[in-house]
Amino acid sequence: MQVNFYATLRAIAGVKSVDVNFTAPSTVRAVLESVTRDHPTLAAELWKSPDELNDFIHVFVNGRETRYLPHGLETVLQPNDTLDVFPPVGGGDAH
Repeated sequence: MQVNFYATLRAIAGVKSVDVNFTAPSTVRAVLESVTRDHPTLAAELWKSPDELNDFIHVFVNGRETRYLPHGLETVLQPNDTLDVFPPVGGGDAH
């Protein structure tokens, strides 16, 4: 499966995306844990604690944010799914 990083996460990971091979069934959490083991610089950005994703990180499975999926990070993935991982979105003028 493909995991895509956006904005500052690309620079931190050093890559735009990674391919993750896993044996089904696997969850969003397990894939993200695997990615952060392979790219340890991402771990501090993605994880608040070993079991909890940082509140400001947004993860999408095939275009749907995990916060709104019934099983969240425990959503079971298929090998042809795509994960998109976004850092906090900021900017703009407060005027």
